[in-house]
Amino acid sequence: MGRNNGQPSPGQAPLMDMLRAAEGRIRMHMPGHKGRTPFGEWQPFAWDTTELPCTDDLFAPERGIAQAEQWAARSAGAGGTLSLSGGGTSGVLAMILTAVRPGGALIVPRDCHHSVLSACVWGDIQPAFVQPRHHAASGLPYVDAEDVGRAIRAHPEAAAVLLTRPDYRGLCADLARIRDAAKAAGMAVLVDEAHGAHLNWPGPGQPEGAGALGADMWVQSAHKTLPALTGAAWLHLRDAGLAGRARAILRMAHTSSPSFPILASLDGARAWMDAHGAGALAALHGRISGFWRALREGGSALRNAHGLLDGLESVRADPTRVVIDAWAQGYTGRQVSDWLRERGIDAEMADGRHAVLIPTVCDPPGALERVAEALLALPALPALSTKQPLMMEGHTVPAMRVREAALAPDEWVPLAQAEGRIAARCAGAYPPGIPFIAPGERVTAKVIEALSQAPARAGQRFGVESGGLRCVIA
Repeated sequence: MGRNNGQPSPGQAPLMDMLRAAEGRIRMHMPGHKGRTPFGEWQPFAWDTTELPCTDDLFAPERGIAQAEQWAARSAGAGGTLSLSGGGTSGVLAMILTAVRPGGALIVPRDCHHSVLSACVWGDIQPAFVQPRHHAASGLPYVDAEDVGRAIRAHPEAAAVLLTRPDYRGLCADLARIRDAAKAAGMAVLVDEAHGAHLNWPGPGQPEGAGALGADMWVQSAHKTLPALTGAAWLHLRDAGLAGRARAILRMAHTSSPSFPILASLDGARAWMDAHGAGALAALHGRISGFWRALREGGSALRNAHGLLDGLESVRADPTRVVIDAWAQGYTGRQVSDWLRERGIDAEMADGRHAVLIPTVCDPPGALERVAEALLALPALPALSTKQPLMMEGHTVPAMRVREAALAPDEWVPLAQAEGRIAARCAGAYPPGIPFIAPGERVTAKVIEALSQAPARAGQRFGVESGGLRCVIA
């Protein structure tokens, strides 16, 4: 590594070296810019500045940020928009804490992002969970509007309903039906639309976005599917009158030193999509259709998991999310992801059945063709027919309020000995960042099994420290 007695050599920058070594690979993962800028001139170091009379203040915008937010709101169909350089997580925190007062309740699917539970800790908000269903033919989890409606009736004290839409695998719950049920009960409708920023612009076969379907507040992580730097996101508000409260909360949840290059990329992504988005999305859909056609015509048994959803009318699928069902060719999703990685192609995520790719409008020419070529070289094995445990199936039992457990004295407990203990932290797999257990829930054998199956590689499992969990001291 070029070290001298454990000290770095002059000028050595290992993180930069790591990133240089990763260049040239096919990126089938976020961020959506794929290492390329469509903006032309781009000077991130020159534009990395601070709040000055000639720039602007993210928390009291009057100049360029204010104008950028107005135009972002117009593109999203919102009454007002707040720009974020600290990622969608800060937006989720601000959204929930704006809508739900301390001590309140929030209806939310069990497969929410862990930032939702962080907001519940901050605001002493108790989540009322809706358990996702599993679609047998595709193996995909999904949220059914009937189940959300049942939760709304069972928890009239809840101030809001939150959906993750699209989810990590591109499935979109029936937001219009859920919106009507929530409104009838006097509840706000919140959407974690982190993976759906591109839905602001029309694309062939795309579901409508949260703005078009009447959500009250929604968060979009632009960097996931648009040409924006990591951390670039928006918090959209139906009622612009909520902007003051939301921005005051955001000041507490967001860094006080926002990145102007990230904010600039956010505005640039919006401007580029306003000018070119419809055509670029149509071209992307064409490339994705060609990818699936190449696999079929090449004799591959790998299947489009979205294509197995026939008969399931309660959800729609975002066709820009490529979800490969590997079982018919005799592989797990992780094995397919490993096969691609060995050939210079990085998937976004994989599990026991699926590999998930995120193509975007910024993919370089030939990227999906290279993926198809690699997959067509994957040898066929006997199809997997035995049902494998899905990590999403860890059922839990609430024992304490989320905030109480998260702030209580805790201790490290080996995973194998944690059954029956009360969790003090979220723990799960990343991606997609979904907790198998939340603070205040009692650890079950299924949770331990799911966490044990989650990849232990760096960055792919969270909340598990040295093979153990932080649990409330009994």
